[in-house]
Amino acid sequence: MEPTAAPPYSQKAFDWEALVPLLVHPVKVEIIEALSWIGLPLSATDLDRILRGQIGVSLLSYHLRKLTEVGALERVRQEPVRGAVQSFYDLAEPSLA
Repeated sequence: MEPTAAPPYSQKAFDWEALVPLLVHPVKVEIIEALSWIGLPLSATDLDRILRGQIGVSLLSYHLRKLTEVGALERVRQEPVRGAVQSFYDLAEPSLA
């Protein structure tokens, strides 16, 4: 008795263009657009002013940290402000790897 061949699997095309907007958070897009438009390192407070307070400093800080974790941004400096530390971020240098 001959072995039966495995059923042919259909090769489905995956719609990446439909998936990306669901994975990329709009606040992260706003941050990257603002940093590339301004061309200077910005803090969460700076971004909150630029975005007219629509997002909030704490949410902007969260997204800045997450973008830094994945290498899209880099923290370039920190400054003491009223008993706290304000971090400034800029777009990361593109890697050649």
